[in-house]
Amino acid sequence: MDLHLHNIHADSVELALEKARQYRSLAEPEIAESICLDILHIEPDNQKAIVLYILALSDQLHHAGKKTQVKSIEEAIEKLQSRYQQFYYTGLLHERRARFMLTQSMARVFAYDYFIEALQFYQKAEKIRPEHNDEATLRWNSCIRTIEKENLKPRPDSKDARLDMES
Repeated sequence: MDLHLHNIHADSVELALEKARQYRSLAEPEIAESICLDILHIEPDNQKAIVLYILALSDQLHHAGKKTQVKSIEEAIEKLQSRYQQFYYTGLLHERRARFMLTQSMARVFAYDYFIEALQFYQKAEKIRPEHNDEATLRWNSCIRTIEKENLKPRPDSKDARLDMES
């Protein structure tokens, strides 16, 4: 048997996108990622597939040692044509990294930094948001609530902490 990837047909892209969404909702991001790669193989600039690919990869960030995942997400974000989406999904990447850090006892101290980075990108996205789109605001509020609930503070060696001490 010849083991190699098969190309999907161009007329099945919409159905494949729907399947990728379905697998994400079933908490099977690896399958969603694979479907997105199949779509992107025949349509490299398909914006819906790029977004789903970013989401599927970021769904997997909870696996320790996924540095290549972060790089792949950053590269995919660069392919987004919308500046708003670039800011929004960069914020989402940082937020998901922060939430992962909260689950790691030795890394909790870094969660604050990732949340702050996420907030910076959500703020940029908010400024250029499409009409009737408050996604970035919703994510911003979620980050703020988590920072407050978890009582997160800047690390003593971070510039945010030094600024706090100077005020």
